[in-house]
Amino acid sequence: MRSVSALLLCLFPMALTALAQDPSSGAAAVDRYPLYVLAVGIVSVLGLIIGLRMNAFLALIISAIVVSMLVVGEDGFQMEAAGGRMSAVVSAFGSSAGGIGIVIAMAAIIGKCMLDSGSADRIVRTAVKITGVQKASIGLMASGFILAVPVFFDTVFYLLVPLARSLFKQTSRHYLRYLMAIATGGAITHTLVPPTPGPLLVSANLGVDIGTMMWVGTLVAIPAAIAGLVFSIIVDRIMPVPMRPLGPGEEKHDTLTDEQLPSLWVSLLPIVLPVVLIGMGTLANTLADKEDRGRLVPEDLIDPMALRTALREGQTSELPNPAQQLLRSEKLSDEDRALLTAEGDVAAEQRQQITDVLNDLLMSKDFYEEQAFLGVPLSEVAKSNLAADQVRLKPVLRRRMNRALLEDAFPGLIQPHEWNSPRRKWASQLALWSDANFALLLAALCAIATLKMVRGLTLKQLGVEIEEALMSGGMIILITAAGGAFGAMLKDADVGGTIEKMFEGSSGGGLSLLLLSFVIAAVLKVAQGSSTVSMIVSSGMIAGIVSGQVLGFHPVYLATAVGSGSLMGSWMNDSGFWVFAKMGGLTEGEALRSWTLLLAVLSVTGLLATIVLSQVLPMAG
Repeated sequence: MRSVSALLLCLFPMALTALAQDPSSGAAAVDRYPLYVLAVGIVSVLGLIIGLRMNAFLALIISAIVVSMLVVGEDGFQMEAAGGRMSAVVSAFGSSAGGIGIVIAMAAIIGKCMLDSGSADRIVRTAVKITGVQKASIGLMASGFILAVPVFFDTVFYLLVPLARSLFKQTSRHYLRYLMAIATGGAITHTLVPPTPGPLLVSANLGVDIGTMMWVGTLVAIPAAIAGLVFSIIVDRIMPVPMRPLGPGEEKHDTLTDEQLPSLWVSLLPIVLPVVLIGMGTLANTLADKEDRGRLVPEDLIDPMALRTALREGQTSELPNPAQQLLRSEKLSDEDRALLTAEGDVAAEQRQQITDVLNDLLMSKDFYEEQAFLGVPLSEVAKSNLAADQVRLKPVLRRRMNRALLEDAFPGLIQPHEWNSPRRKWASQLALWSDANFALLLAALCAIATLKMVRGLTLKQLGVEIEEALMSGGMIILITAAGGAFGAMLKDADVGGTIEKMFEGSSGGGLSLLLLSFVIAAVLKVAQGSSTVSMIVSSGMIAGIVSGQVLGFHPVYLATAVGSGSLMGSWMNDSGFWVFAKMGGLTEGEALRSWTLLLAVLSVTGLLATIVLSQVLPMAG
């Protein structure tokens, strides 16, 4: 491992430098400094953790600070701004902890209670009776594969890890295989099958129907999952990993007999309950989103002539205004601009054409510009959506936000939209129950009640058990949040933006576009750690590249190539890496040799499956 680490430390920064200097990549016009910052970050993390054996939390925080200090503004590095950079690290750490803290804490409680109460043992014994010990890893992989469709990967992994640990207690072998089987199923559907955010937004960016994305994504995911399972078996044979205690007191309880174990249904409740609740929320939101209430219909144009007049007057104004912002959009052709600013009566056919053009504009990411909307009283709908993360904003919410901005900019000319349909109200009513934090809290309470019932613990003893679980979960939260802070500092250094510019102007057709989609997503994943962000950014770039091109196959294959690429290169700036390592009780080196390589296998197999399907089942018509 030391030789591998040394090779990575030497070659990866060199590769980044070469990439930055490659004239064919268009990098001559690209600032290479962010790539050097990325190289420093990689060397820092790997050197501290693997070279100096430093605690992962300390290494990630130190590396985040180092990277943040290398972030320069327009005026270069200013020493007086250094304090602000430290504040940025703290803020990013807090944001990451806020996103995963409660979920991991609840998962730690659920895991310990399921193990100590015998719930995990009951589920495993039942599963082994059905599948046999030899096929247990197939069951774990299939569970992860199915559960990760409506539920985030992290949550699925938290819920299934206790089963892997209980299964190892029965078999005394193949612990790493069980962990990797869960990760295989969960990771591949998380990036290929909607309605998880990554595949959902990729399908929107590339104009792919969600239903098509679901079934083609599943077709691509199946061979990748099989390859991942085979790879898990190989790694487990080469590098068997012992099951280590995740916290104090994990092995202090006596083994329960079959008669003492809780029933199967009680045992399954902490797993099934959050999956059902989160799945119901996902279904409700998907159905509500299909209505697309932000979309304009011709009747929503109250006075098309007055709207055209307002656009013409705004276009010639010397001051920035919404009309100018709207008309300068890259989505508009010269014919579209002429249509929106023409004089005279508006025929029924033109009314429909204006509506179609405006609907295209409502999906634009550059619809809003602060200077243009100065003096325009914004509605709460517009303000709340503008305050959201624009990179991760769902298409239906982007259209709603821009519709609200259009209504605010031209009051009395655009009919206010009605958002709260019966489906949307149903989704809103389920919002609390389907929230992952709340759903896992309910599951934790069920697991605690089962532990008390089975073991006959006093409230004081029960409190000690929960404290022990939270002690193990606390370290996982700290390390995962530190990894998030490190990734955020790389983002602040504009590593992703630099890589995006390097691929601008790329072109090609057919299979070369599939490979390009894969490579862009993979490079962005290595750079900033998030598969979801990698998928969103790379799919947006690919959508611009393929616009107007004849592909020879359905664009859904570009989406699956992006999803496959977003799995490549998971390392210490990826929260999934730390979830797998720390919830599984693995060292950083073991995680690099198992998790990182596993995702590379899934990634490459997904690309190969995509290429084969694009030729065998092109669906080009």
